[in-house]
Amino acid sequence: MATAIGRRPSFVASRTSGVDGASEGGRLSTSDLPATLVLYGVPLVQSLRSSGYRGKLGVEPALVDGIWVLKLTYEGEPPPAPERWHGHRVVLEETKPGDA
Repeated sequence: MATAIGRRPSFVASRTSGVDGASEGGRLSTSDLPATLVLYGVPLVQSLRSSGYRGKLGVEPALVDGIWVLKLTYEGEPPPAPERWHGHRVVLEETKPGDA
């Protein structure tokens, strides 16, 4: 039986990662890509906020045409979101104020 702890993304690293520039330092395991995409979504929203966007935002992993993407939901004006965020496609979706 899988536990919630077993589904968390893990950092791929060695004892020297971050110390000597080891290539594997800081990379995320993609064994559970949807959970990993959630981690990428947080800085995406923070980046849009710091660039001045004040609308309501949400981000979640979504499966589009068999490929996992970051789905960025917004109300009102579309945010100035990049087409790709750290190698992952970003898909915009407008939500209505009553949707949730």
